[in-house]
Amino acid sequence: MKLTKLGYFAEFFLYPPLILICSALAFHGAAAPSPVTWALVFAIGLLGWTLVEYLLHRIVFHHAPLIAELHERHHHDPRELIGTPPWVSISAGLIGFAIPFWAALGFNLATAATAGMSAGYLWFIFVHYTIHRWELRQGSYLYRVRLRHARHHYVSDTGNFGVTTGVWDHVFGTALDRRNSASRPDLETGESAR
Repeated sequence: MKLTKLGYFAEFFLYPPLILICSALAFHGAAAPSPVTWALVFAIGLLGWTLVEYLLHRIVFHHAPLIAELHERHHHDPRELIGTPPWVSISAGLIGFAIPFWAALGFNLATAATAGMSAGYLWFIFVHYTIHRWELRQGSYLYRVRLRHARHHYVSDTGNFGVTTGVWDHVFGTALDRRNSASRPDLETGESAR
């Protein structure tokens, strides 16, 4: 949905304290994990986000009624402030991940996994915003992400669903071939050729 600037950028300010609070809560109480265990669970949550990102983009954003229509607006105008309201992402994260993690892992480890997932989501929204709006140095990670994501926008929306990483596109066979799109000038700038 089209958001105000406040609504669009709110997650950039809400998620860092959320990650810090979850991290601090992980070490509260008698069942506090060792720092190594915490870091491992945090990393699993962070990496787990990349799979969630891929599945949300592939299944929900491209096939769910209403959401797919809103996402199509983003495809037509990637620089428009179209996104998820913060209350939706936080509620979905709480219901879809934090509560199930608490049930499966116990409070302390669940907060570490939730902090990792939240950090992954924060990285995703930063990367996605950046690749559509900033000037990027050729050859950098963000530049390569822009090229991969632009193939999704301008060559075929049937592949390259991963934004922060293309790993899951390779695992699930949805990676788009670079050779078919190497000569498209709009892929470098991320501007629409439509």
